[in-house]
Order: sequence, then C-alpha cells, then structure tokens
Amino acid sequence: MDYFVTQVNRWKWIKRFRVVGLVGFGAMVFTAVVMSSSWSKRVDLMVGDVSKITVFSPRDASYQSQRDLNEYRLLMTRRAAMVSSIYTVDPVINARMVDDVTAKIRAMRWTLQNAIRTNQPPPSGLPVSIMTDITIMDRLEAVTIRRLTDTINHRIAQSDLQPIRDQIQQAPPRDLSPDWHEVSTQLILQVLRPNLAYNEELTQEARRREMEGVRPLTTQVRRGELVVMKGDLVSADDIAALYALGMMGSRVHWAKLFGTFLVVTTFMILVDRFVFYFVRRIYFQTKYYVLMGVVSLIVLGFSRLTEAIHWGGQGIEGYFAVPIPVAAMMMGLLVTPNLSLMLCVLLSLLVSIAYEFNYVVFLYLFVSAAVSTFSIYKRYGRSQLMVSGYIVGVMNAGLVIMIGLLTAHGDPFWYLSNMVVAFIAGVGSSMLTLAALPYMEVWFGITTQQTLLEFANLNHPLLNRLLMTAPGTYQHSLMVANLAEAAAESIHADPILCRVGAYYHDIGKMKRPLFFSENQVIGDNPHSTLSPRLSKLIVASHPKDGVELASKYRLPTIIKDFMLQHHGTSLVSFFYNQAMVTEEDAADVNKEEFRYAGPKPQFKEVGIVMLADSVEAAVKSIEKPTPHKIEAMVDRIFQEKIEDHQLAECPLSLLEMDRIKEAFLRVFKGVYHYRVDYKDEMDSIRDAAEKRKHP
Repeated sequence: MDYFVTQVNRWKWIKRFRVVGLVGFGAMVFTAVVMSSSWSKRVDLMVGDVSKITVFSPRDASYQSQRDLNEYRLLMTRRAAMVSSIYTVDPVINARMVDDVTAKIRAMRWTLQNAIRTNQPPPSGLPVSIMTDITIMDRLEAVTIRRLTDTINHRIAQSDLQPIRDQIQQAPPRDLSPDWHEVSTQLILQVLRPNLAYNEELTQEARRREMEGVRPLTTQVRRGELVVMKGDLVSADDIAALYALGMMGSRVHWAKLFGTFLVVTTFMILVDRFVFYFVRRIYFQTKYYVLMGVVSLIVLGFSRLTEAIHWGGQGIEGYFAVPIPVAAMMMGLLVTPNLSLMLCVLLSLLVSIAYEFNYVVFLYLFVSAAVSTFSIYKRYGRSQLMVSGYIVGVMNAGLVIMIGLLTAHGDPFWYLSNMVVAFIAGVGSSMLTLAALPYMEVWFGITTQQTLLEFANLNHPLLNRLLMTAPGTYQHSLMVANLAEAAAESIHADPILCRVGAYYHDIGKMKRPLFFSENQVIGDNPHSTLSPRLSKLIVASHPKDGVELASKYRLPTIIKDFMLQHHGTSLVSFFYNQAMVTEEDAADVNKEEFRYAGPKPQFKEVGIVMLADSVEAAVKSIEKPTPHKIEAMVDRIFQEKIEDHQLAECPLSLLEMDRIKEAFLRVFKGVYHYRVDYKDEMDSIRDAAEKRKHP
C-alpha cells in the first residue's frame, strides 16, 4: 500500500513539473515572438551606403537632423549674444582706493610733522589750527576711510562717477569741522574711480540659462513614413532617424529581452495559478495548455503581421486589426469564459509590449477581448456566433472613437479608416473562429456546445436506431433529458450537456433490449430463465456496450462519460435481493459483486443525469402517482444515493441537490397532473342525444 501511495505522489509531482515546464517553455516562446518584432526591424547601414532595402518607420519618433542641429546652434549663439556682459564690484579696486587715501593722509601727517619741527607754516589747503593740534589727523583718517568705504561698497560705473562726486561734495559736515570736512572730501575725490570689473563666471552662467530656454529642433517621422528608399544613398540624417527609431545598433537588446521575459513569465504564472484555483479540472491535462499556446501564437502571429504591414502612410494603426477576439471566442467556447478573459489579459500585454509598451494598445485589445467573451456567453448556435462577431465589430469601432478622442486625433480620415479596420477585425474574428473551431475540437479532443447541439438532433442515426430497437429506452431517455435539463438550469450547470448526455446514456441497452424492463412486453421477461448473477452481468454491461457503440458512431468522450458514470457503483438491488433468496447459502452472496463497475460521477452534469435516471424509473413504477407519492419517492432516491456515497466524487452541494429535487418535481407535476374524468360527462351527453332522437 505504501508503495502504491508513493507511486501516486510521484506521478502527481511529475504532472506538476510537466506544467511548470510548459509554463517556462511558453514564456520563452512568447518572449521570442514578442521581441522578434524589434529584431526584425534592425538594419545595418552606414553613411554613403546604397540602401538595398526600403525602410518604413515602425512607430512615431523624432530625431535631430543636420539642418536641425545647425539651426539649433545658430539660435543658441543668438540667444547667448542677447545676454550683456556682467560687471560686479571688484574688491581689489576698492582696497586700492582705501590704500591710496590712507597713503595720502600718512604723507600729509609726515609733512605736518616736519613743518612743526622746523617751525614752518602748514601746507596750503590745511587749516592753521592743525599746528596746535596734530591729533586731528587721526580723526581725519578714520572719518575719511569710513566715508570712502560707504561710497565704494556700491557699484560705481564710469557713467555714475560724476553724480557720486557731486553727492560727496554736497554731503554736510559730520564728525569734523567744516574746514577739515572739506579736506576729507578732497582726499576722497582724488582717489575715487569706477570699481566694476568684468565677471566671466556670472556672464557665462547667465548665457547658459538663456540658452537652456532654447528647445532642440527635431524632425518628426510618423509611423509608416518612408525613411530610406531602396537604391538611395544613405545620408547622416537617415542614420539619425534609424537610431531614433531603434533600428540601428545591436540586434539583441539583452536588458529589454530579460525584462520582457520576466514580465511574460510573471503573467503566465498568474494564468497557471488561475487555472489551478478556478478551473482545476483541466490543470493536469496537457492538451489545454497546448491549446492555450496554439491560440496565443495565432493571435501573436497576426499581431506581428499587422505590425509588419505598411498601411500606406494613411494613419491606419495596425493594432486595430489584431484579431484578439479569436482567442476570447475559442477559449470561451472550448474551455471556459473566465479562463478566456484571463488569457486575453496576457495576450493584450504581450501585443502592447510588441508595440513599444503602448498603453492604448492594451486598452483596445483588452476591452475588445472582454466584449468578445461576454458576447458568446451561452450562445451555442453558429448564427449566434456570427451575431457576436458583429457586436464585437461595432464595439471595436466605438473603441477607435474613444481612443481617438483620448489621444487628440483631429483627422476625420483617421477615424473612418481605423473604424473600418476594427470592425472588419471583429467580424473576421468570428468567421475565423467558426472555421477553426471544428479542427480545434478534433485535434484537442474537446467537445463544444455547437457539437453537442449537433448530437442533440433526434434524427441522429444512433437515436433513430435506439427508437426502433429499444423504444421504451428511447422514451425513458427523453424523459430523463427533460428532467436533467430543467435541473441543470436551476443550478446554472450545462443544460445542453445534460440533455445530450441523457439522450445517449442508455444506448448500450440496444445490444440486449428485451433484458430491460421498459422494453419488455407484459409477461415476457427473459430474466426468469436466468440466474441472478447472469442477469446482473447482462444488465450491468450496458454502460460498456454503450461506449462501444459510441466509439463506432464517433461520439465525443464526454458523452461516453455519461454512459460509464450514470450508474456509478450503484447496487443492482433487484438481482442482489433475488440472489439472497434463491441461492442456498445467502452468506456467500457478496454485495460488491452486484454493483456496477463505475466510476462514480465526476462532474455535476453526470450527477444530475444519475439522479434523473433513477428518479424517472422509480416514479414510473408508482401505481396511481400523486404529488405526495412522487415527492416521497424522489426524497427516497436522493437519500439512497447520498447514503451509498454515489455522489461523493461529484461537486454537487446540498443546496444544489435541493434545487435539483424542486426542478424534478416541477417536471413531474406537468407530466402527472390531475386529469378530469370525462366518462360521466360523455354518458350524459350521449343520453341527451338519444332523447332528442326518440322523444
């Protein structure tokens, strides 16, 4: 037993590693496809080469041509010339003026001292009082230096020199007598001169600030615009344009490649976790991961094609032609709508990365995919799918208008041309889905609602054969289908799958139709001549016989599941009880030998058909059925199935079981409703007619 558990756990780990490997491989493939758009646009040209290819711009860009550069330099020179030279107060000049006035005063002091020593008169221009008080020179020096300093702390230009001189001369005496004030004034006027010097640093800074306001001139190149014509000489401007478009240099941008790989891997892990938690029934089935990969590559391949097409320079955006509704419709029809929406988020991101991380591309593709997913929900007919295509096309055209307003496009032709492209993409996606869906179903072994509807046709050869060979089983299957469909609708399961599964669940009875009670004529029961064990083998073999017939008529695997699982491992109670009575040693009767082979129902729809099958047969056996008897019988059947653990592997909740029971009772109420007894009324009418004939 431990060995078996170990092997089972090992197999689970192998499956998990397989899923991880698929996710990793898919991330590498998707990254390569997305990045190939930039690799394929790389060119190898030099100035003076003769171009061997014609190059169109893959996106909007701007570059600086030689003419732009020359005009920019000229404009910068003009703006710099507009800035005047800056002159600032030179502290060196100020210090020299102070030194000069100090030297004059000291020279005057030395002359006075000599005059006093030799008893000479004071120099001309000086008051006579100085001969008696030589200390006045100290005050004269202090006041003069202070007055000079106050003056030269301000800017003194050549043009300002005379007004400042006049201002100094007109200043009133202060701290000195008028005579000595005049001496101080004359000393200042002798040394006073302009104190400004050219400031190279401030001038260059001002010119730099002025030039910063000049924006570089660039040349715009629009998406789809011709860059280099085949056979033309390549100019420096052409090379500049190619560099601006990212079409020159190394063919592989490793940082961008690694970043894209990380983004793609992250989103693929999110998709994987989404499947694990919300669509777990497909988690370990490799075919669904391969399906997602194939559908994704179809969309990415078309996106590469639309990106590579030159649209004639008419402003047509290639991403409006990306058929992402194909992925939404295919995954919604082949798997589930919620997985479809999740996968389309990943695809929208991948395509937007290919379009230089354009958020507008992501917005358009995601909304288009979401509308596609919603438009096909519970739409099973081919014509309904075409209607969904028109809905998506109209919505795509509306998205073009919204994006145009968002990006401030003003060209009416841009709106008209892109609306046409987007509408065709929506309608074309539904047509492509219709064309590819049958192949996808066959290749991946997945049954869609459209295929189920084809098998729901009662003119199907197998159902016609069932009608002719086992008419009782045919009528029983129709009733079970009605019950199962009503129950599925009540719990939001798949009503079409329930109906089709119910139609075919008992086709194995065609091999030995008379061994089943619904096909027997009264009094003719072949089991009366057989042992209970042999009868059990015959009855319990009809699921396997049905699968053999289904394979012959190429019925889908999911319908075969109904055949094998609709009895689960239930007990063939009639023959078990008969064996207990007829066999000599009842202790030798093993209850497990009288059970169906199974397996038990694995999904809701089969569980519903199991209950409908048992209930229909049981209610049919009620003599004079009344609503109370029918309800009691339904309750008993449900309780038996629960106690026998036949629904243990089926994800039906108790609340859903109650709703299924209510749906069954509504159907039985319509079938076994009260009927008026018209016999007495007909007799009275007949008597009245006789009296009129024979009054």
